[in-house]
Amino acid sequence: MARHAVGSTRSRGFTFVEVLVVFAIIVVLAFLLAPNFTTLLNRAQAPICSARLVNLWTVFSSNLQDGSPWPQVPTNIPIGSSQEQQWWLAYGSNKMGLSSKDWNCPTIARMLSSSSNSALVAHPISYLPMLFDANPGTPMQCLNMPWFTEIANVHGHGAQMIRGDGAVITAPVLAVPHH
Repeated sequence: MARHAVGSTRSRGFTFVEVLVVFAIIVVLAFLLAPNFTTLLNRAQAPICSARLVNLWTVFSSNLQDGSPWPQVPTNIPIGSSQEQQWWLAYGSNKMGLSSKDWNCPTIARMLSSSSNSALVAHPISYLPMLFDANPGTPMQCLNMPWFTEIANVHGHGAQMIRGDGAVITAPVLAVPHH
């Protein structure tokens, strides 16, 4: 039988108490970071939403440059309704080759899918188009006006929108005065 020499070190595993302390630290850190995770995820997805706005702008700009007018919502569809949003989704798919993914911000889609609020769930698209007249030149004359706007402020600085000149901007968040 081999004996260990005096003063030799022997490898040993973690004690149960050490494992519990490490586990407790991880749990505390998780609880501290959890509220910030959603905010960080929303901000991380902002470039994806901006890219989708640019894609919508590119497709609609190309359509206008080809001499087509801005799409006109049929008069029997109420403006601001989910039927109007469904119409834009179908129009974009059938006439412009856009998919529902092109019309949706992943942050808004995630928020809507986790919401039990039926008013929020009624939004099939995340980007609302501006309603221009049927004159093909009108949108091109309104280059500082937003062509598409996100339905909500989900990235922390206001709703994203894209103007007629292709610039993605953020709508200012208006402060509500306190009385």
